[in-house]
Amino acid sequence: MTILQARFLREQAYQTVSLTHFFVDVLNSSRTVIVALLALSLGLTNAQVGIALLLYNIGSALTQPLFGVGADRYGSRWFVVGGMIWMVSFYTLAAIAGGWLALGAITLASLGSGSVHPAGTKVASESSVDAQTQATGVFFASGQTGLFIGPIVAGAVISLWGRPGYLVLPLLALTAVASGLRWIGAKKRLRPLDSLEEEVAKPETAKQQVPWRTVIPLIIIIITSSTIGIATINFAPKLFAEMGYSALYVGLSAGLFMLGSAVGGIVGGTMADRLGRRPPILLGMFGTILPLLFYIPAEDPWRFILLTIAGFFAGMPHSILVIAAQALMPGRRAFASGLILGLMFFSGAVGAYVLGIIADEIGLATALQALIILPIFAIIATLLLPREKAKPEDISPAYTSD
Repeated sequence: MTILQARFLREQAYQTVSLTHFFVDVLNSSRTVIVALLALSLGLTNAQVGIALLLYNIGSALTQPLFGVGADRYGSRWFVVGGMIWMVSFYTLAAIAGGWLALGAITLASLGSGSVHPAGTKVASESSVDAQTQATGVFFASGQTGLFIGPIVAGAVISLWGRPGYLVLPLLALTAVASGLRWIGAKKRLRPLDSLEEEVAKPETAKQQVPWRTVIPLIIIIITSSTIGIATINFAPKLFAEMGYSALYVGLSAGLFMLGSAVGGIVGGTMADRLGRRPPILLGMFGTILPLLFYIPAEDPWRFILLTIAGFFAGMPHSILVIAAQALMPGRRAFASGLILGLMFFSGAVGAYVLGIIADEIGLATALQALIILPIFAIIATLLLPREKAKPEDISPAYTSD
């Protein structure tokens, strides 16, 4: 069974979207180091940093459903490759431009992220029938690994060569562009298995009822879990920069959280394929509480260990929530992916902005520790989710490539 599930890893399109996702999130996460440094040089308040984050996520999040509609209609290839080219261009500008122009370039780069995510998620989620959540989880893990590596490498190269050293990251991302161009140029298309083709092509009924008993708890889980992740990876680096730590230390603090999240996403997706959605979501939300409370006052290296553990548990629900959304719109996977990912990024950014406002009043460290309230709401919402219906065992993987 494990061998069958791993077949999606050998497909060209899956490899391309995973590599692209990796570099998209390398750039996405490494911006936290640049923004933290720009915040100090430009004298930005916590609320202003929150606004910068919000603007980035508006570009990345609110455009995702639109890009998803395009990917459903025209195929995913150019949305994946074009988005990567866009991000490389603007992050290159961010490395060499002045302070405010760099901040503007980073903000515009968000549109590339908005293009890649729904199209890439569509390809990944259609790569396997019997291990759909696991395949999607591995795809997200590639991005979360990028989120782990991005701030660490950015912190290292900026420490060595200043902000122009950041050029290393967009130059490395050109490998994903090259892979994507080969994917576009490939003449041979893989034929999907009939079972998956029927599932993807099956039209939604005109009068399909909205399952609010599922939708409302899912929205609550998305908002709370996204706020935990986005607020931590953006404001923890700022806190440590204010405390006088080096750029490398600042990058490592965000990177280890995302490393834990990458592993947690795979574990959560694998658990969901076997046990259903509830157990990994509940475990993830329970598991975040204590690490979030204690990583700030902890001494090194316990601070880094607790950040990694917090990331592991916070990342467990991620792919599960995306697959749950796709199940509500089985004929429009890219749109569903864009909608749910857009909601994740946007709601998390709004939550982080609110945290920034609160942090200006009560202190950033205290505000970050107060995030432990959010998993409690997520746990209650998870318990309200309807029980899943048993589904038939699928005996073989399937793959679609558009």
